[in-house]
Amino acid sequence: MYGRRARLGVIVPSTNTTVEPEFGAHVPAGVAVYATRVLVAEVATEAEKAASLLAMHAHLERAVAELVSLGADAVAYACTSVSFLAGRDSDEVMCAELTRRYGVPIVTTSNALVAALTALSATTLAVATPYVAPVADGAVAYLTQAGFRVAGRNDLHVLSNLDKGRLEPTASHAAATAMDTGGADAVVISCTNWRTLDVLRAVEVDTDLPAVSSNLATLWALLRLAGVDGPASPDVALMSLPLPESARTEWTTPVAEAGVRHG
Repeated sequence: MYGRRARLGVIVPSTNTTVEPEFGAHVPAGVAVYATRVLVAEVATEAEKAASLLAMHAHLERAVAELVSLGADAVAYACTSVSFLAGRDSDEVMCAELTRRYGVPIVTTSNALVAALTALSATTLAVATPYVAPVADGAVAYLTQAGFRVAGRNDLHVLSNLDKGRLEPTASHAAATAMDTGGADAVVISCTNWRTLDVLRAVEVDTDLPAVSSNLATLWALLRLAGVDGPASPDVALMSLPLPESARTEWTTPVAEAGVRHG
């Protein structure tokens, strides 16, 4: 049986070509990844980008229901930028409401990223993204709202999500290592459609800092919520750490409340 140890659910934008291959290449034996997609339009201008991303929310509940129906142990909305644009408070409320409704932990990549940085005791960040300015600015605002300081930044200003997925892993490594990381205590590489998992170890070696990408944080959070503990691939600092108790409480308390209501 596939997923004998755990079944992880991911919701991805329809133009994301990275999450499923990266997760499939790095999950431990006995863990299966199942995905469903929400439609997102490719756009021609930066002004249209935010609206196209936020429009995915209309399809989110349908996607959660599909993954819960196959017995997913935890579900992640694997799109960092849409959470950055909606804001941290909206993100937390949405996850808690969906978790109560479906009785399964529902997280976003953005709040998984916050939990990962908390686990690493990071406070000051150097952030690399492929985003255009409105989305990149949203990333900084979200991380600042979560209590972090962004000391360094490198944005590639790639508009098309399909084009982001065509970037080689060397592009994320180059963007992360080209930044001024002085004063930072962690490197963040944001965007679930940017290939990162195969180069994060090299980023850690080259910067002498822990490195967290959107896909790494999401995979780590899903594994821990599904009860898969201990070191896992890739071999980077985060993957040997447990969930912070604050994150576990935030993400699992609504599950217990759902059980009380439905019991």
